[in-house]
Amino acid sequence: MTSLIIVMLLMLLVAVVFILLATGKQRRILKRQDENKRWYEQRLTELEEERSLHGLSDEEYEYSKQELDKTFVNDSKDIEETIEWRPAPVVFPAVIVVIISVALYWSFGSWQLQEQAADARERLPELGKKLLSEQTQAADPEELNLFALGLRQKLMSDPNDAIAWWVYAGLMVDIGAPEEADEAFQKLLDLEPERLNTLVSYSRFLLMSGSAQNKAKAANLLARALKLNPANIEALSLLGFVAYEQQDWEQAIQAWTLLQQQLSPGSERYVAVQNALADAKQQQTNAGMTLTVTVNIDNAVQEFLPEGATLFVYVTGNEAPMPAAVIREPVEGFPVTYTLSNANAMLPDHKLSDLDEWTVHARISQDENIEAEAGDLEAPTVTIKAKANQTATVTLSTRIQE
Repeated sequence: MTSLIIVMLLMLLVAVVFILLATGKQRRILKRQDENKRWYEQRLTELEEERSLHGLSDEEYEYSKQELDKTFVNDSKDIEETIEWRPAPVVFPAVIVVIISVALYWSFGSWQLQEQAADARERLPELGKKLLSEQTQAADPEELNLFALGLRQKLMSDPNDAIAWWVYAGLMVDIGAPEEADEAFQKLLDLEPERLNTLVSYSRFLLMSGSAQNKAKAANLLARALKLNPANIEALSLLGFVAYEQQDWEQAIQAWTLLQQQLSPGSERYVAVQNALADAKQQQTNAGMTLTVTVNIDNAVQEFLPEGATLFVYVTGNEAPMPAAVIREPVEGFPVTYTLSNANAMLPDHKLSDLDEWTVHARISQDENIEAEAGDLEAPTVTIKAKANQTATVTLSTRIQE
């Protein structure tokens, strides 16, 4: 397209140059004609003055006037011969423009595109048989593009061909055109909303993007697929994956349990599902590792409660000072109760579920800094065994001195 624009600009420039040259030449010629006429009129006036003022005879006057007329006529004739317009200068640029236009149409015009489209449509069965029988990644990119062009031509003439939309959607996925693939899947779904393979394939495509919106849409499509066939292996596998990504451990376990029942024990896929199922169950157990902490304050330090203070409640291990879970809240009143879980972890690889014992800390800071400073209030630590639905109570009773 850039080349086409450049060539068109060059054509325009050539045309402007020809016009300017022709216009300039004509102006110069007209100027010479005007100058020659003024010279003639001036000489004629001078002859009149010589006859009337200096006694030039009528015979001499007539002779001089005839010579002046001859000179004027000869000069005018020379100018006309000089400015005679010949057809060649006009025809030549016109021919050049026509030739360039034909070349542009040949190179960039719709004629070539129409030829390509017709060729692609004609070779569609041949290309389809070849490409669908081999790995798309190993196929010739030129043939893939030609096949895609042929499919588009077919779909333009028959937009309700569900099989063509199915093939086109898969082809767009393989060649890395997600927008076109999504449009094709959506069109296919409009044509056949209850087609099981469409629901599953579209869901798999949506999960490739990784966006939360597409995951939610994929989950909805998979639910529709499982209504049609509750034992569909691909739908169960993908639904388990979506649930796991959304940390819905219960649904992931249910989906993969049903999937495992459809597989042959000992098969490669059976083992993979078994491992995924064990991981989901462990994640579910870890998610249940919660600690509910109640924080009180001793009356003896109540008067030292800073205005606009921040309460930190956090849990560490016996050997690691790094908190495994932290809650930070503005001080409003006591007692207060908070529940800590893996969701309150500061690091993804250091959570409540990673510890065997929990040491509970509570501190009121004069600012938003978790580090202890003079004037802060804190509670004696409490160490308890790590387990699901654990509880603890701590009391703020000490004011940190300098």
